[in-house]
Amino acid sequence: MLYSTLLSAAFAAGVLGSPLALLKRDVVTEYDYVTVTEIVTAGAAPEATSTVQFYGHRYGQYTRQSSSSTTSTSTTITSSTTSISTTTTSRAAVATSSVAPAPVSTSSSTTTTRVSTTAAAVATSSSAAAATTTVAAASAKATDYASIVVAHHNVHRANHSAPDLVWDAGLASTAATIAAKCVYAHDVTTNGGGYGQNIAAGVRADNISAVITNLFYNGEVNYFNGLYGQANPDMTNFEKWGHFSQIVWKNTGSVGCATQDCSASGLANVGSNVAPFFTVCNYKAPGNYGGEYANNIGNSLNRATVNWNYAL
Repeated sequence: MLYSTLLSAAFAAGVLGSPLALLKRDVVTEYDYVTVTEIVTAGAAPEATSTVQFYGHRYGQYTRQSSSSTTSTSTTITSSTTSISTTTTSRAAVATSSVAPAPVSTSSSTTTTRVSTTAAAVATSSSAAAATTTVAAASAKATDYASIVVAHHNVHRANHSAPDLVWDAGLASTAATIAAKCVYAHDVTTNGGGYGQNIAAGVRADNISAVITNLFYNGEVNYFNGLYGQANPDMTNFEKWGHFSQIVWKNTGSVGCATQDCSASGLANVGSNVAPFFTVCNYKAPGNYGGEYANNIGNSLNRATVNWNYAL
């Protein structure tokens, strides 16, 4: 049997802080739909494999495997929106269009926040090295949303010699308040602000591990190559690695996330083909401060890559 369906694209954005000025970056992105073709073939097979891709501020992909004696299922998704496609046998790159105006400074001489409202995927060349993340197995299974969020942050932080994060119920509550507005945009002022933020759209709560690991980390870590050890790295390509840097920022100690189903009202500021699920992750202390990158982003230890199913 041959099934053909439509699957929405997913995308994301990150927040960046600067101690010297208030800066904002906007990105214009072309949206497109993704066609999914699923082929089911009768017959004995040891495994059923499904490869799923979703797109945004950075590429993401995860592969599901399950035992089966009667069917073999293969799902492949292609889109005109991104970058690397890594199944077990191939790699491909597709470009999208994104425009980021130059940052504009305010007159403030003391405080913070540069915002990246990025919703773009940028192609990588076939020579890009595979992302490497931490250890291959978790010490214990994560069984709920909060523990999955924490596990999938800490496995990557360990790969950059950053201390573990803890779950912050207050940050999560604020994230839920922001996500419940169903407006795809950064909000770092609700409940007093003072936190960093990553956002994503188009991915359900039960796939939060794929958002953090495959989209935010694996899809971005290689774009920071050559920038380690620099207090003020070139920000031209911040939209390619801004989620990664927040995830591994050493001075960040806590995280709280929420994913809102906006099916009833719709999710504003996204294309009609994007599934109406809005994820907000808040971080304290916030990362991505100018002048502090060298001290807060450690070199990769090049541990084995992990994917969405780590600790699950």
